[in-house]
Amino acid sequence: MKQLKYDVAIIGSGLGGLTTAALLSKAGYKVLVAEKLPFTGGRCATISHQGYKLPTGTAWVSEEIHGSVCREVGEDFEVRIPQVQYYFRIGGKDYSAPVAGLFNSMIARAATDDNEARRMYSAFKKAVTWSEPSRSISLYDWLKLYTDNPALLGVFQIFVEMDTALNHFELPAGEFFRFIKETSFVKQMGFAPYGGGYVTDKLVRAIKRLGGDVWTRCRALQIKTKDGVATGVVIRKDNEEIEVNAQAVVCNAHPEVAVELASKENFDSGCLKDVAGLKGSPQVIYFITSDKPLMEDKSMICLPEGRRIFCIMQYTDFCPEMSPKGKYLIEAAAFVGNSTPPYDYQKEVGLGLQDLRDNIPDFDRKATLMRINWYHGPWGLMRTWAGYSLPIHSPVLGLYLTGDSSAPSGWWGSSAAVKSGRLTTEDIIRRYKPN
Repeated sequence: MKQLKYDVAIIGSGLGGLTTAALLSKAGYKVLVAEKLPFTGGRCATISHQGYKLPTGTAWVSEEIHGSVCREVGEDFEVRIPQVQYYFRIGGKDYSAPVAGLFNSMIARAATDDNEARRMYSAFKKAVTWSEPSRSISLYDWLKLYTDNPALLGVFQIFVEMDTALNHFELPAGEFFRFIKETSFVKQMGFAPYGGGYVTDKLVRAIKRLGGDVWTRCRALQIKTKDGVATGVVIRKDNEEIEVNAQAVVCNAHPEVAVELASKENFDSGCLKDVAGLKGSPQVIYFITSDKPLMEDKSMICLPEGRRIFCIMQYTDFCPEMSPKGKYLIEAAAFVGNSTPPYDYQKEVGLGLQDLRDNIPDFDRKATLMRINWYHGPWGLMRTWAGYSLPIHSPVLGLYLTGDSSAPSGWWGSSAAVKSGRLTTEDIIRRYKPN
């Protein structure tokens, strides 16, 4: 079998793996990223479909998190920040809400009166500045202590769905407020020019420029171990099996892949139970096209009273390069009634279509439903429910679990993947020296 040597071998090219690879390459490590798919990025990629560019998952990026890691490895970065980021449709009326003071603004709009608004302000402030609510109750249960207003509950459902792909009755209350505190430094949120692939393309370019390798269409067959220590990976490339020897191995695929490839005998019962207990966060995404704008001057509409759709975005307003000239692209995101399977796909999609018809005038005549993405299981929009992450260290010495399922409390989605990649990088640099 052909033998190759790298400092670090990384399985999977999601945002966590690419962050790790780019930062390690900058630090002088020789890194290999092996991806089984024909494209890099996983749920932070952009694919071409009928002349349009469609994100595989991540839509929002930030200068402080995504931009920071790209700039750190020598790549420029652009975030297109909408002037008005949200319109909330409540009782048939649209209310604008800029990011600055977003929560206070929407509590004021959705509250039935000043007393309810003040009650929510006070509870929210206490939870952020003094004592986080218990993780043993859901955010919904915590909210119900202060309000039973459906519009106000719907506003919080939107925030939770946007960031976690869960329902408010599934997210631990304490985890929600930990997120508020952990990511309070993020001020510049927006869209990358052509979706999540813009971010991963930058990182792949940096890895190659700094001396690393990125292979696609290459499946990892085995994680090599000796006496409980990871020693490398066996990869199939162009119908040839290659043994890649490495000081450390990073699994950016689902943790189940690490268990399978390294043999479950190397994992203790507690870790195996945690891995088996991971549940992907489901979501349904509708991609809609049209010949004319369907959302004039209101490029993002949030629906606190929607059956399933919670946000409708007209991508073309921010990123015209995602559509052919003269065409328009809309993405509508929908929650699932219950994030625990089994799911009734037909019911969920049907409720989403009703929301679209109610909120986009003359939908059936003016719009074309191009594609529906159904995220669930290991390919959920998030790899795990928020608040139920694994550590980056596996029981196998030198084998790291990296990605949004291995991030600290309060970090979710693509931001969690970047954070996990940074933590993995820091630990590898502490323990191993580049050859």
